[in-house]
Amino acid sequence: MLEILTVKKRRYLLVALVITMFTSAINQTVVATAMPHIVAELGGLDLYSWPATAFLLASTVVIPLTGKFSDIWGRRPFFLGGVLLFLLGSWASGMSHTMGWLIGARAVQGLGGGMLMAMNTITIGELFPPAQRGRWQGIMMSIFALATLCGPTLGGWITDHLSWRWVFYVSAPFGLIALGLLTYALPAYRKPVKSVYNYGSPLLLTIALLGLLLALTFAQQDLGWTTRRVLTGFGVAAVAGGLFVLADRQSPEPLLSARLWKNTVFVVSTLILFLVTLSMFAVTLYLPMYLQVVTGITATHSGTLLTPLMLSLVVGAIASGQLISRLRRYKVCAVLGLAVATGGMFYLGRLPADATHAMVITGMIITGTGMGVAMPTFTVAVQNTVRRTELGVVTAVSQLFRSIGGVFGSALIGNLVIGDLRSRLASFLPPGAASTADPGRALTGLLQAPGDPRVVMFKYAFSQSITHGFFVGALLLTVGLVVSICLPDRELKARWEEQPQTD
Repeated sequence: MLEILTVKKRRYLLVALVITMFTSAINQTVVATAMPHIVAELGGLDLYSWPATAFLLASTVVIPLTGKFSDIWGRRPFFLGGVLLFLLGSWASGMSHTMGWLIGARAVQGLGGGMLMAMNTITIGELFPPAQRGRWQGIMMSIFALATLCGPTLGGWITDHLSWRWVFYVSAPFGLIALGLLTYALPAYRKPVKSVYNYGSPLLLTIALLGLLLALTFAQQDLGWTTRRVLTGFGVAAVAGGLFVLADRQSPEPLLSARLWKNTVFVVSTLILFLVTLSMFAVTLYLPMYLQVVTGITATHSGTLLTPLMLSLVVGAIASGQLISRLRRYKVCAVLGLAVATGGMFYLGRLPADATHAMVITGMIITGTGMGVAMPTFTVAVQNTVRRTELGVVTAVSQLFRSIGGVFGSALIGNLVIGDLRSRLASFLPPGAASTADPGRALTGLLQAPGDPRVVMFKYAFSQSITHGFFVGALLLTVGLVVSICLPDRELKARWEEQPQTD
């Protein structure tokens, strides 16, 4: 067990956690600014979004499997395996000579990244008793937020001064350092397995998750929920999900124990994390568009548009972790953080078309601070209520629903904003010309012809549609706030022996 590590090994392990968290998180955003150069060299414009999609799909699917299997076979093989897969995927991505190759390599990188993200949070739970976890979970979330903030800017700098291939190669030295530290510091431990594991359950869960995530991805691309490939994805997810439930119930070592769904803290926390992540995507996706189109910030500064949001999230997460560790209670941070975030989202949802930069930044800071305070709280709460032998699976399932919330948020908020925008733009056109109302063309014209007399109307349309998306996000956060009132407030255990034990 990790609590018996020497002080020296514990410090090395914490350094490795910081490195792996930063590198795996930054690779979700660092590629965005390099993609135009990648497409220019490799071709495949119709596959523009799929390198990022492949990473997201692979990392999301592997999370629950990593959590469960690491509970059985120990943390070491999955942490080391995650680093090796991440390095292999990074090298293969940099060596890509076709878009198909890059998509496959990003999927491998996503498998490693998902394993690292899951193992990072699980290892924090192993290293520290519940009363101390809040501080470290807050720090790790801050690192994640900083990596997300730095990714686009770093990717653009590397692409301009070196090559887009170095966007992937730059992870290698950090991964090798982390691999060495983990090899030295992580002990070998394996839970005695009393029965043969049923491998049909994880296969069915993987198929169900892939179907669901692909359906949500296609819904975002097609701007609709009733296209054939969207419905096919949902159908595959429903069938495979139903078979998974039946198979998992009969398994001697269930992937998702029925006992977890009877745990009120786990159910409430997982639902709220889903809603919070879903709402957060409304901000991260459409605030840059709002700032560029409505307030007039140039695209040159696109890498720093979300700085106030991310920095406030960092401050909120650190403050929340410190407060939880001192109070040894988590509910106050959960409710307070959600209340502040909800207020911030409603503020963004009421921004006028002539909003100033200061008004938008104020909304960012309020929203980011609230989310930073709330989000680490639920991981700490869940880990506090389960047996140590279930620490991996409950942490991974929480992260899984957070990832699904992000994909669902992209599809839901994207469809709402673009659909509303089409309707508003159509009202500016003559009768019979509504079918030509293309938000993309309107946006291009707006940015390239600021003197056009229609600019005011277009700005108003974009402002109303985007703030409509923020308002929907605020309503979802309101649901989360109401649900958080039902969250049991259990004391965080200060010693390992107070943690729930194995039957």
